[in-house]
Amino acid sequence: METDQQLLEKNIDPSEIKRFSPMAKEWWNAKNGPMFVLHDMNKMRLDLVFDGLISTGVIKSWQRNEPNAFQGLKILDLGCGGGILVEALAKLKAEVTGLDPNEALLDIAKEHIETQKDIRGNVRYLLETIEEHCKTHPNYYDVITCSEVLEHVIDKKSLLEAACKSLKPGGSIFITTFNKNFYSWFIVILFGEYILRILPIGCHSYDLFISPEDVTKILEKSNCKINILRGILYNFIGRYYWVFGWLGHHYAMQAVKDH
Repeated sequence: METDQQLLEKNIDPSEIKRFSPMAKEWWNAKNGPMFVLHDMNKMRLDLVFDGLISTGVIKSWQRNEPNAFQGLKILDLGCGGGILVEALAKLKAEVTGLDPNEALLDIAKEHIETQKDIRGNVRYLLETIEEHCKTHPNYYDVITCSEVLEHVIDKKSLLEAACKSLKPGGSIFITTFNKNFYSWFIVILFGEYILRILPIGCHSYDLFISPEDVTKILEKSNCKINILRGILYNFIGRYYWVFGWLGHHYAMQAVKDH
């Protein structure tokens, strides 16, 4: 087992591993498990990928309703956890790699995919960081998803630069994360964790939040230009996501790597 110092040197926050590992067994409890919000946001995440790939001409608009819409695409889900988004992408016939440094979460992901006979051949899970992975998979992926990950990473620049290295020219990276301001602190930490208790207390640290402007600067230095930027907000009562123009709390973006 690696020491905390060894994990930090690999851009892995030991406290995040310790915080999320105990949640692994309930990861796929979509109704009232600790990760039910991730299940609720899955449609919004898929819509983001569809919108981005249609706008860049990778797929056609009519393919949005096709069961094999992502066939032929190599997709990396960065920080895949227990595999919620991985399986949704694989059901659209993409070839999906799930990457995560948390062994407990990957064990649950592997266990769950074994029960999905129709898609398990489309999925592989790797216990690696993106900094390690990009060295063996440069210019490899058509799509990288990085959803609800940046707010748990210490060195975001290192992670995003490595992700861009693994993207093919013309490939897209899709990101969802929290802005760094009063609204995100109030809604996510105070309201979501301590008042409503819909998120595990301590699940997020305000110090790790990042603004869309700062993400954009990092991506542009890696030759990835923003194509989509939109605000998102969770409806606590109806349990679904609104998509709109305000970026003050939670935002989603697509960036495309230059040819």
